[in-house]
Amino acid sequence: MRRPDGALEDDVLRALWNADQALLPAEILAQTGLDLAYTSIATVLTRLLDKGLVEREADGRAFRYRAVLGEGALAAQRIAAILSHTTDRRGALAGFVSGLGKRDAATLRALLDGGRR
Repeated sequence: MRRPDGALEDDVLRALWNADQALLPAEILAQTGLDLAYTSIATVLTRLLDKGLVEREADGRAFRYRAVLGEGALAAQRIAAILSHTTDRRGALAGFVSGLGKRDAATLRALLDGGRR
């Protein structure tokens, strides 16, 4: 079965977010538990590097990678990008808010109130 677009990038980023240090591609592959070639992970890391989502540091002849943004910051960036591409921001926001569960809606309400709740 084919995975959704971006799923492998998300898996690689999740592995980096869960690590307390920069990881080698082989370590990322092991952490994801996916049955993929090393080169597949290396290709995804190159794409993430080109997008500015990871940074790398030399470790001998290899590179170690770490995420530049945390998971929450990346999600916020993606939401902002989606909003910037619509002419109906109100409708997009209304649709987003109407799909929130009670807990998330309460969290959003508290954030909009400046954390007073």
